[in-house]
Amino acid sequence: MERKFLIIAIFWTAVITWLSLVSFEKVPSVSISIPGKDKVVHFFFYFFFVFLWTKALDLRERKQQMIVLFIAIIYGIIIEVFQDVFTSTRTADFLDVVANSIGAISGLVFLRVKKI
Repeated sequence: MERKFLIIAIFWTAVITWLSLVSFEKVPSVSISIPGKDKVVHFFFYFFFVFLWTKALDLRERKQQMIVLFIAIIYGIIIEVFQDVFTSTRTADFLDVVANSIGAISGLVFLRVKKI
């Protein structure tokens, strides 16, 4: 197990959870009008989720990597449900789940193509 990747993977998972469930209502925002910017963020959250956990656990077998991919997708769905159930300022969004899943799949494809 790669200790540095494990620490980063745990931190990254905590960041995803916190940013997905905290309210940013009172935080001033800079309004940049980029279509789909939210989905790009979701994509990269889960791209790095799969990348970091696969590296942290030093998974080289396809079956093990697929388990990380499955966990990432399920985690993304759970976070969306939690947004709807446990927050008053967030709602579940099917397209966020799609962006999360595409990011997770892309992270795994990247690892396999680059053989990192």
